[in-house]
Amino acid sequence: MEDIFSDLKRVGALKRELLSGQPSDRHLARLAGVSHGTAGRWLEGAQFPQDRDGLIRVLGAIKAEAVARGLLDSPVDDVSRDTVAQLLDADRWNTAFEAERERRALEARADTERHQARNAIEREAVRVRLAALPDPPRPVRAWGAQRLGVHPAIPGHAVPAGSRFVLPRYVPRPHDAELRSHLSAASADGAIPRLVVVEGGSCTGKTRAAFEAVRDVVPEDFDLFFPADAAGLLETLAADALRPGSVLWLNEAQDYLVGPGGEAVAAALLRRLDREGPCVVVATLWPDHRKSLTAAAPFGEQDPHRQARTLLSQAHRVVIPRTFADSLQAVRDAAQDDPALADALRTGTAELTQVLAAGPDLVDHYENPYGQAGVQGRALIRAAMDAHRLGVAGPLPLAFLEEAAAGYLDVADRAVDSDWFAQALAYARTDIKHTTQALQRVPKSSGMGVEPGVLRLADYLGQHGRRVHRADCPPLSFWEAAHRHLTRPDDLAALADAARRRFRERWASRLWFRAAELGSGRAMSECARHLWNEDRDTGECLARKAADQGDFSGLASIAFIPEHTGKFAEAERISLLAAAKGGTFGLRRLSERRLRAGDTAGAERNLRQAGDAGDIEALLVLAGLRWQAGGEDEARRLVTQAAEADDIEGLAQLASLRMLEGDQEEAEELAVRVMQRGSTQAWNLLGDVVEQRGDLDEARSVLRKAADDGDDTALARLAWIAESMGAHDESAQLLEEVLRVGHADALASVAMLRHRVGDGQGAERLAREIAEQGHDVGYLSLAEAREGSGDLAGAMAVLQVAATGGSLEALVRLARLHEKAGDDGAALPLLQQAVAAGRGDALVSLALLCVRVDRGEAEEIAGQAADAGFPEPLLSLADRREEAGDHDAAKRIRGRLAAEGFADALVALARRSVREGSREEAVRLLVRAADLGDEMTALSLARVWEHGLDPDGLPSESWTWVEESSASASWPAT
Repeated sequence: MEDIFSDLKRVGALKRELLSGQPSDRHLARLAGVSHGTAGRWLEGAQFPQDRDGLIRVLGAIKAEAVARGLLDSPVDDVSRDTVAQLLDADRWNTAFEAERERRALEARADTERHQARNAIEREAVRVRLAALPDPPRPVRAWGAQRLGVHPAIPGHAVPAGSRFVLPRYVPRPHDAELRSHLSAASADGAIPRLVVVEGGSCTGKTRAAFEAVRDVVPEDFDLFFPADAAGLLETLAADALRPGSVLWLNEAQDYLVGPGGEAVAAALLRRLDREGPCVVVATLWPDHRKSLTAAAPFGEQDPHRQARTLLSQAHRVVIPRTFADSLQAVRDAAQDDPALADALRTGTAELTQVLAAGPDLVDHYENPYGQAGVQGRALIRAAMDAHRLGVAGPLPLAFLEEAAAGYLDVADRAVDSDWFAQALAYARTDIKHTTQALQRVPKSSGMGVEPGVLRLADYLGQHGRRVHRADCPPLSFWEAAHRHLTRPDDLAALADAARRRFRERWASRLWFRAAELGSGRAMSECARHLWNEDRDTGECLARKAADQGDFSGLASIAFIPEHTGKFAEAERISLLAAAKGGTFGLRRLSERRLRAGDTAGAERNLRQAGDAGDIEALLVLAGLRWQAGGEDEARRLVTQAAEADDIEGLAQLASLRMLEGDQEEAEELAVRVMQRGSTQAWNLLGDVVEQRGDLDEARSVLRKAADDGDDTALARLAWIAESMGAHDESAQLLEEVLRVGHADALASVAMLRHRVGDGQGAERLAREIAEQGHDVGYLSLAEAREGSGDLAGAMAVLQVAATGGSLEALVRLARLHEKAGDDGAALPLLQQAVAAGRGDALVSLALLCVRVDRGEAEEIAGQAADAGFPEPLLSLADRREEAGDHDAAKRIRGRLAAEGFADALVALARRSVREGSREEAVRLLVRAADLGDEMTALSLARVWEHGLDPDGLPSESWTWVEESSASASWPAT
């Protein structure tokens, strides 16, 4: 016998030629228990049968057919002496099967030995590279909780006072299961890289939760990287050190994403997430920082966090609640032999993590000072609180605290001896529970020791200050001290923004000018924008100076004004100034404006100007316009120019042009170049080209090559095309591949396609398969499709299945569908269930529902939503009470919100005061709203007091930006 594959081919020939193709391949596949086509590939010698018993059953069926035809003793062919009976003998095939399996095993062992040798060499090279990093990794279990940033806890009454680091027993809460699920999925073999953000306020336990989850879930052979700062992180990423099997630990992720290197860090992390896994990035983040990093930039302004926003949009977010309200019994059980937990429980609060970190004692130390030094120390802490809540991120100079404190003290407490500051500082630096101080020393950014002359506020007090002082505007001494002693431009810019939101316009200008003097391009642009309204030459000159610093928002802003007054030539002149220094945003925006105005020639000229300044994307936009206008030759030239600049999008567009022209070979060569740069854009465009011209077979060929090059999205598109062509078996095989690489969203799109073509059962089956892999996107997409087609009952049925499987999103959507159908009674328990499981958005929906149907507990639940930061239901309830004639109830509800610092409630009360004829009260309420930083209120007040307010809330005297600029020493000459 030659080899098993040759004999399989002979059996195939026997079946075709002597047995007339019987039994059929489909029948043989059923006998073997394999998919249709597999048995046929066996008999072509193209695939080795993995199941010997299945093969023997196939051969037995063929032998039975030969017996029925009387052909057992016939020769198989003219070359061999074998008879049909000899060829189909079971012993012969058992021997051949074992021989082939042994050959494969020997080959596999040899491959394994070669692979191990290569791995050993690679591991040594990696070890040398990692050892050279400023922050080398350690095995994941080698990192301790304190080193990773877990706060020390109160020691408890039974622990000696000298104990330095106390780690209480960990009590899991509902979010821990979600966090562990994300980490488990991200660290599994073959998993794609994943960013997991653990979000929570100060001292809520986010770092401890992340530490415990990593220690429990991530495999022991993973390495953990903990860069000390953004520079170290960039160096780690640049060295390609985060290999598969790594954890990147980013405690207080804002320290890496905010600041000069923040966007570079975010971009580098995005590139790493697009590469091979498993690789887990674990970040902790405060909600305020997430909000600022993900907020869209106002139109016409530079986007300072575009990369960070893109990065965080991909994160798997786990929110840590403030309290243990739902887990107190578990804490009581653990506290029986844990003194720290026992002491925390004695406080009677459910905010146990804050207690454990000495939060309540810090607050008591601040709120209830003792002695004159205590009162003055409290003023220092209060100044630090206000700086923190208004956006100062850097350390606070002692000189700032000393000067700012005066405004927080009355006359008697300011009559002090010369050593008052030392005594006040000693009070503010008092140890609390042997763990922390209200004002803390700042460690050096590298090495040992502390930064001299500066302090930082304790985290919990920072959060406490934002909560209890949110409606207060700092006194004049605070702003004077900040202007005189703060030297970080970002801090000054943050305070300037805070002053503007509080309608303290003059102090905003002074802080912007101070930041500009210290070299902030952003501040120069802000000053230029205002100066241009009063002195165009000075404003333009300063905007150009900002552009020299790399900030083009000033030039863009002053170009924006003539642009919207139709003076396109002036807007173009200013935009060209920015383009000459590398900023083409103004020209791009001007081209869009001209297109809307019908000035196509002007738009194309601006795009050419931007392209000449190096804006490749502008060239591609221009190419699209020329193509639409029939200028195909010029469009090709522009796309080629972009590609010659080695621009990924240009290369991808050139590939699609070559495909359109019929040069498939060059198109695919270009696609491979783009793929090697880490982008799948070219393959997708090629697939679009051939698919749009109706050549689905060619589209499948192109996408197959893309999939072979590692483009997992191409697999999903192949499945989509196969499904749309009715090739369900091929689609099923491709979907299995897609599911293995984790593209649940792509599977969901195929499920929706099945729904559209009428295969409802197939769509639901696929959604179920996705859910079995831990994703609810299939059910959610299918429900959306059914709802869109008017099948509300079908959408509800799908969501019910997903909700039963544990999907909170499905639970909330199901409740909303019931509301849409007018069945509030069915929606109510679903929302209650979602709220109990911790869904904050469900709390708002529940409160709005209760308000709408006027349930008795409406005010209570709406109050809970307001406590969580969502005042809308209570405001709605106040409006309903007003409409019903219950003015006292409306005023009481709005008063509650006003007392808690919600500007909308203050504005509503001010309007009521105007109607009642009390304009002074209305003004007082509006000033309080402005003190909260409500920008809409500031805009309203600008109609009354054009020069803004002083820190004490009184109207400012007349002033101009030009006058304020005269006090600055570094403005350009006009």
